[in-house]
Formats: sequence, C-alpha cells, structure tokens
Amino acid sequence: MPRTAATPPSPERPRIARRDVWAALGYAALVLLLASTGLTNRGLLYQLASWPLAVSIAVLLVASLGTLWRRRAPVVTLLVTGTLSLAELLLGGQITAYILLADVFFVPVLHGSRRLARTTTAIAAMLTALALLLTATLTASPENVLLVVMVASLVVLVPLMWGWEVRHHRDARRAAETLAAAEHELASARSTRAVEHERRRIAHDLHDVIAGHLSAVTLHTGLAASLEEREARDRSLSTARESARAALRDLQSMIGVLSTEDGGQLPVATLDWGSLAQRLRGRDPEAHIEVTEAATDPAQVEPSAQAALLRIASEAVTNAVRHGAAPILLVVDVTEEEVSLVLENRRAEAARPGTGLGRGAIAHRAQAVGGQAESGAIDADRWRVQARLPAHPLSPTTSKEAHA
Repeated sequence: MPRTAATPPSPERPRIARRDVWAALGYAALVLLLASTGLTNRGLLYQLASWPLAVSIAVLLVASLGTLWRRRAPVVTLLVTGTLSLAELLLGGQITAYILLADVFFVPVLHGSRRLARTTTAIAAMLTALALLLTATLTASPENVLLVVMVASLVVLVPLMWGWEVRHHRDARRAAETLAAAEHELASARSTRAVEHERRRIAHDLHDVIAGHLSAVTLHTGLAASLEEREARDRSLSTARESARAALRDLQSMIGVLSTEDGGQLPVATLDWGSLAQRLRGRDPEAHIEVTEAATDPAQVEPSAQAALLRIASEAVTNAVRHGAAPILLVVDVTEEEVSLVLENRRAEAARPGTGLGRGAIAHRAQAVGGQAESGAIDADRWRVQARLPAHPLSPTTSKEAHA
C-alpha cells in the first residue's frame, strides 16, 4: 500500500451522476452479453454446490446495480457488489464476477474515506490468504494454487495498487491547491500589512517634519502680530516664511516619492540639528541647546541611529514649540555604546491637549532601532522627552524602519 501524507478533509459527497448510471448499465449489459455467449468458468465450490445460470444473471444484475453508489457511498458497492460477486465466484463462475470484484476493490480505495480504504485493503488481504489456504488444503494442487495467485493478482492486487496510486496523486493535488490558497491568503495579508505600514510611515513623516515647520509658521506669525518693533516683527515673519518654504519643499519631496515607481526612494526632508535648534529658539530665544558633534559622526553613530534620533528630536521639538514655553533645554550626548536625547520645557498654560500621535511616533522610532524612549510630565509645570538609542543597531532591517 503506497504511503500517503496527511490531507485536508474530503469534500462533500457527490451525488449519483449520469456517469455512475452509465457505469451500472454497462456492467449489466456486460453480464447479459457474457452470459449469452456461454463463456463461463466453474465456481470454486462447484464440487460442493452450484446454482443455475438464471440465478447467476440475477445475482450479477443486482451486483451491477450496487455500482450506482461507487462515488457517493463506496461502502454500498463494497458490501452489495462485493458480496454478490464473491458468491458468484464460489457458486456460479460467470466471468463478469471477476470484473465486478476488481471494481469492488478499486472503488472504496479511490472514493472512500481513508478508514474505508484501509479496511478494504485488509479485507482483500484476508480473502486472498484464505483462498490460498483453502486451495492448498482442499486440492493440494500446485496448478490450482498458481491459478488462485494469478486471479488474486489481477482481481485484487492490481485494483488495490491502482486505487492507492490514483488516490495518492489526487490527495497530493488537493494538498497543493490548499497550500497555494494559503500562500495566496498569506500574500494578501502581507500586502495589507505593507500598505498599513506605509500609511503609518507617511503619517509619521508628515507629523515629524512638515508639522514641525507649520508649527513654527503658526508660532512666528502669531508672534509677529504682537510685536511692536518693526525689526523684531520682520525677523519673525522671515522665520515663518523660511519655515513655510521648508514645509513646501518637504511636502513636494514626499509627493514626488509617492508618485514615482521607485519603491526604494526616500523623501529628502529638511531636517537637521541646526533647523531644530532654530525652531526652539523661535519659541525660546534663550533655549539651552547642546548637541555633541559625535551625534553626526557616522564612525560613532550609525546613520540608522542618526536618522531615528533626528526624527525623535523633530517630534519632541514640534511638541515643545506647539505646547510648551520657555525655558527649553535640549541635550544630545554620545557614549561608546549609545546616543541619548533629553528635551525639557515648561508646559504652556493655554496649551491644548495633544492627540497622542507624537508620543507614539517617538516610541516607534526608538523601538525600530532597538532603543527606548519615553515622554511625559515631570511635575505640574514641566514636560520631558528622553530617548536612548544604541549607537550601532544590530539588526540590518532597523535601518529601513528608521529611515521610513
């Protein structure tokens, strides 16, 4: 019996189709045709008992009728057709009985459940062994034993092997189709996750970079309206104008990346420590800003960590400008193993509550390179953003996420 792998559950039982009817009618016609030609063989128990031709024809016609359920209920074919065909071989000897018996062993293996297929194989093995034992015992004739072996090979062994082989290929095809469907669903899920990841990346880019510029525009235009000195007012309006231009450049860069077919291209953002310092000083001219030069040295801090740190700083600066007030403190330091950022500011009295997107973006950027970041109130008046990132991230995939 060929070895088969585990397969998915069998489909719903098929109905009795036209081809099943034609098969039953074909067997019935074969019964009548062979009986009319007089081509027959003696029953295996002819010396003990036998029945007339009319009984053989009736038995084989009922056995042919049992093949109607060969696909829908193979156990019916096994019990009805198998029992009657075996009885005919013992007591009648019509040649059609051999043909029907071969189909009896083939059908349950191919169309039945795995349990029925194994049961059919076991029954066939027991019947073959019993036939050999009885022939050898009752006749003691090597010729008869050889004849039983030949008949068993043609009627039992070949149908069984054929049925198992066809079943094996059918189950393998079904397993391959199931696997292909699962792979298709997995690819669809991956595509959905990729789209969702891209949406979050775009949202973070908009929030990290462009929102910072627009916050500076809002701050300085509002400040210019309240200044009486023309020179100070012109400086605020100039800063607002530069921030608006930077936001426009970044937005055009992102639109260009989204409209191109080059999936590996990244937007060019107007983001560096100088521009961030300028934003903070627009909010607090006396802001204490201390950024070590090592933070921009690729030999000490890998570009992936630099990019993540800049995005975290951009988000922290945006929040400080939008919701904070002087005094403001920004310190970026680098040790042998990590780079750290601390930004503190006083909470503005009239600050509106944030959406929480910025805090989530800060944590996401830090985790993408294997670091950690937290933000929250120190006390009732002050707010702190603190991040610690590895200077040399281990995972090669983190660089992609940090630049995302």
